[in-house]
Amino acid sequence: MSMSVTVPSSLLEDVFRLLEYLNTVSDHDDLHFQKAGYSLRLEHDNALWELKLRIRQLQGKIVETYVSTIDDVTEDEIQDLLDWIAAGRSIYDNPCLIYDESGYPMDFINACRIDMEMTEDPSSFFGAEPDNDGGWSDDLPF
Repeated sequence: MSMSVTVPSSLLEDVFRLLEYLNTVSDHDDLHFQKAGYSLRLEHDNALWELKLRIRQLQGKIVETYVSTIDDVTEDEIQDLLDWIAAGRSIYDNPCLIYDESGYPMDFINACRIDMEMTEDPSSFFGAEPDNDGGWSDDLPF
């Protein structure tokens, strides 16, 4: 399921600018405590505000790059993804709590697709058939 993705150079430039910015903000050697009107809290709040602004600017490009890595993405999947992101969640997490074989949460669209497959055909995932009443039989291996 690996796929080759070309990342636009402008996205990489923005990532590098963000990293450079974080590096300069984290450098505490040049703080000027002796200056009149200096407020460490104000400087901290301004740095956080600028960081949030830059992340929001990058978020659209990150979503575009992510969607380009997924085959046959539907409009409904994109809308669900945008709603998920608008709620402050990551595209590299999912509401179904589905994890990949290495133990990390699956990305949003692939996890939602797996969840739909599990709902439609649970026997291919769990190795057992549901009873007529929708429950699982008592002869499960655990």
